[in-house]
Amino acid sequence: MTIIRGNKQRFLVSRRGFVGGATALAGVAGAGWPAFGQEKFPSKPIEVVTHAGVGGGTDITARMMMVEAPGKLGVELVVANRTGGSGAAALAYAASRPRDGHTILLITQTHILTVIRSKTPPVPYEDFVAIARATDDPQIIMVSAKSPYKTAQEFLAAAKTQGMKIGATQIGGVDHIATLGFAKQFGLQKPTIVPFRGGGDIVINLVGGNVDAGILNFAEAESQIKAGEVRTLITLAPQRVSALPDTPTSDELGVKAHYSTVRGFIALKGTPEDRLKILEDGLVKAMKGKIFDSYLTGSGQSPTSVVGRAEWQAQIDRFHADGREALETLGLLK
Repeated sequence: MTIIRGNKQRFLVSRRGFVGGATALAGVAGAGWPAFGQEKFPSKPIEVVTHAGVGGGTDITARMMMVEAPGKLGVELVVANRTGGSGAAALAYAASRPRDGHTILLITQTHILTVIRSKTPPVPYEDFVAIARATDDPQIIMVSAKSPYKTAQEFLAAAKTQGMKIGATQIGGVDHIATLGFAKQFGLQKPTIVPFRGGGDIVINLVGGNVDAGILNFAEAESQIKAGEVRTLITLAPQRVSALPDTPTSDELGVKAHYSTVRGFIALKGTPEDRLKILEDGLVKAMKGKIFDSYLTGSGQSPTSVVGRAEWQAQIDRFHADGREALETLGLLK
């Protein structure tokens, strides 16, 4: 026993007792107790911020992920719909929240284009930190069933000698960039982009013969495809879509022209690395479950949609670079 003398008091400290106590505390921590000063994560519901209204494609994607995610992360998840400004409102809301992992965003390429085009974006692109990709929904070149072009080869041959009118959504948007990129890579005449409010309007005008072709996702024209009113010609992806087994890919036609509507989860810079890892593991496991997989298959999306941080970050980085180049070419950046 060691005696420690103070000015007025003696403190008796047993070496054996001290060592034994320390060992016991270490055992408790090893048994699953959090270390002192460390907060359990997640410790409260996680907000999933989207720019889409209730019932939109992005909103549905978020809610399908959330079916199995609570069981993987141990907390509930809630959707925060912040519409407006092509994603700007959602980004601004997320920027106002603590960067502690309890707020994540479900983004599309639209968010990236909004940031590129804004002089004072609510969040700089450098603050986008990938967590996991949810969907990789290939864009498909379609024509009316009444079109003279029965095959991809016939359409491409004609488009090399004449500028086609192609229906797309939003000038300077994802579809616009994809259409111009597709035409350039295949060596086609520059097409005339005919903008519409959404995929439904493109399909109506495609069937009505007001455009030569449209660039759409499968789900946007599923009813018309099954009814035989629309013919699919080219899937702009490396693999065929299971719902369209007879439609060739751009790769099969000799050009790696890959364009898709992509949705994925991000956090903002400053979120602790260990929490990003927990979020990545939980979301990937949830989206590789049977329910989300059935959602992908049923909506004609790629079965390889779900990927983790590294591949998702690389993809959005590529789109950021390509999107800036395309907008500069279009004269939409000042």
